[in-house]
Amino acid sequence: MNPDPLMMIVNEDGTPRGVVDRDRLESDSTRLMYQLAAAAGDDAETDRIACEWVERLDPDAFGYVAAGALSLMTRCILGPLLEVLDEALPHIKFRAKLAESRDHAEETLGGGR
Repeated sequence: MNPDPLMMIVNEDGTPRGVVDRDRLESDSTRLMYQLAAAAGDDAETDRIACEWVERLDPDAFGYVAAGALSLMTRCILGPLLEVLDEALPHIKFRAKLAESRDHAEETLGGGR
């Protein structure tokens, strides 16, 4: 357990903007990650889950929770899945395809913003 579960969010000039309960943020991010992962492939359910979380939290809190869920999804689900794919089907070169898709998105969607 974190000894100080609260963290202060500040504006660029250092003035306080808000306080985040770190334990709640981690818990909500983990729950959102698993809810979305379990719904993968069911777009209607994915949309329902997203709408539920958007309605439940204020916009700033949702942003932090969504960013946390995305990071956790990458580390806890996508990373291990890619390891399995690399081992089981190395000829597919899925990581290279992801990198190619990333580069294409950067080029076509204006990544230099």
